[in-house]
Amino acid sequence: MKNLFCQLNYLGVSQSYQSCPQLRFGVRHPYEFPQATLFTTQFFIVIIFILFLSGCSADFSSSTSNKGDGKQLVLSTDKVYLSDIDSQYAMTALMIDNNGVAYIDQPFFEWSSNAENIATVDSKGLVTAVGFGETNIFVIGDGESKTVSVVVSDQVSTLSGTVRYEDREYYSGGFSQKSNYFKAVRFAKIALVNENNRILQTTYTDDEGNFSISDVLTNQYSIVVSAQTDVIKGFDLNVQDRDSDVYAVIKEVSVNSLEGFEMDIPLSSEASGAFNILDVFTNAAQFTLAMSDAPSVRLSAFWEPNNADGTYYCDGKDSLYCVQGEGVYVYSKVNADTDEYDDDVLYHEYAHYFADVLSKDDSTGGCHLLSSKDLDLRLSWSEGWGDFFPAAVKNWLSADEQREKLLSTDANLPTTAYVDTYGKGTQIFIDLDSLNQERYSTAANELAVAKILWAASQQFGMESIVEILSTYFPQLNTPVNLEAFWDGWQSVHNPSNTDLDKLKTIFNERGVYYQADIYEQDNSWNLGLRSASVGISETHFIYDAAEQDVDIVAFQVQKGVSYTVETLGLTNGADTSIFIRDGQGFPLLINGVEVENDDYDENAYYRFDSTCGVSRIHNDGNALASKVKFTAPVNGTYYAEISSTPDVQPYLSAGRYGTYDLKITTN
Repeated sequence: MKNLFCQLNYLGVSQSYQSCPQLRFGVRHPYEFPQATLFTTQFFIVIIFILFLSGCSADFSSSTSNKGDGKQLVLSTDKVYLSDIDSQYAMTALMIDNNGVAYIDQPFFEWSSNAENIATVDSKGLVTAVGFGETNIFVIGDGESKTVSVVVSDQVSTLSGTVRYEDREYYSGGFSQKSNYFKAVRFAKIALVNENNRILQTTYTDDEGNFSISDVLTNQYSIVVSAQTDVIKGFDLNVQDRDSDVYAVIKEVSVNSLEGFEMDIPLSSEASGAFNILDVFTNAAQFTLAMSDAPSVRLSAFWEPNNADGTYYCDGKDSLYCVQGEGVYVYSKVNADTDEYDDDVLYHEYAHYFADVLSKDDSTGGCHLLSSKDLDLRLSWSEGWGDFFPAAVKNWLSADEQREKLLSTDANLPTTAYVDTYGKGTQIFIDLDSLNQERYSTAANELAVAKILWAASQQFGMESIVEILSTYFPQLNTPVNLEAFWDGWQSVHNPSNTDLDKLKTIFNERGVYYQADIYEQDNSWNLGLRSASVGISETHFIYDAAEQDVDIVAFQVQKGVSYTVETLGLTNGADTSIFIRDGQGFPLLINGVEVENDDYDENAYYRFDSTCGVSRIHNDGNALASKVKFTAPVNGTYYAEISSTPDVQPYLSAGRYGTYDLKITTN
């Protein structure tokens, strides 16, 4: 029992514990809860008990105390329960001083039984059951004595109890100071184990954290609660450490607690964070099953404190960041950006799981700021869905009196708020209900996407959104982005003109215009088109769900004058192309070369971002803009034909739709 000294010190018996190793119940057993986490004082006693049972030799070489008036006799337990005749339990005694430090020279301990027809004890403290009944075991050493109750019984009973963990309530400024904020550990695996750590029975807690195990003998038992859910409920969730061991906690059961066993896992226990992760994902899984036809949810979380890798979702295994395979990784930095209690961050990562497994997600990831309005459309959609998802789940929870108690938010914090704490404060606070309309706009901004989804869910219901993600997206062979969501709405819901106008309004409020513009009768050069004013820009939308939209604008030219025709201020992922035609509608040739352009600056689209520190895609106003310059060979009417890129393989990160300004100037 080499670690006993440190365990006793941690219980507050001694102050000199700096050299103690990490306190984890880390012995791996051949059953399903290989690693339990840090415990409270009452749980540490169990660990000490297990260490005594281990039979390891003690090492108190660091103790130099002399015996004094404060000496104490401590035992591995004060109660022994045996259910079988001839079953045994090894007790251990230890003499410590008033500082909790064990003496180097231990006294001789005398053991005796009050009724040897019930239980005997040998000179080393080995108790053996002889007959049914109750008796006492006495131990004397160096003038100190203790009494241990021994019960030998083959009677059975029902063990019922409750398991809770301490959560952290949060508000806009971070975590509140609310104490003793305990919540039920729901649907978690319960194992009844004997003194040899052999599993006797298993069950699961219910939605109130309650459990019951029948036919329990009055023996020496412990309850192990694992951060692993009941698959019968439709979701298979678990929280593992970096060694892929499921987090678990253990507590001894006494006969007196059979009908009212309680296990509270406080914040001081490392396990509390694991059970909050489990609880958040349980909420998300229940929401998923309520809103979709998903047959089940299966997700692992990998959590380890004191690790600065961050929080993210992996759709598979790699050798660097996703070493444990598919799941949500919550690798946090102690006293800084720890995420095990950041529910909104956890919901965000669950949303990526939903999109990957229950829908489709084409995002390649990358640097993204909340205010960026030039993201890869696949990335802005993916992150926007993740930003929206916490509000959707919390709104669902708050709509029901029973579910509302599952929220971890302060009563004054709206469900639309997204909070990411940092240390004692908040590093991100946003409220989807009050987003700045100009700052968070366009399809290339993730919060604009989130706001559109939130508004649509409030107008049409969350099920209408999930249906598109779960039925329409998986069939796509084109990129998944906000455009795909718009198209999916038309395909899945076949909206009336009234509902379509409502949806347009929601999109338009965020500067997204998937609709015909005011010039939409300009799709053919031979329709007597109006002439654009030279020097004045005009805004156009590229949009036609059925076929490629072509905007054709007439303009007057004078022989010998140089003209520039260009697209500017591109938004919503527009990727324009310009083609100039002469007065007869034929391609304009200058020195035998057609006057046309797709991307004016081929280096603008993918360039270095100083904020991110890396190069990334930029769907900004000029990245995929087009520009042509020419000198008119004759007077007359020319035509500028603008469309989405004609490339056979267009940029998947851009859009088929989009908004641009057209400007014609003289040089």
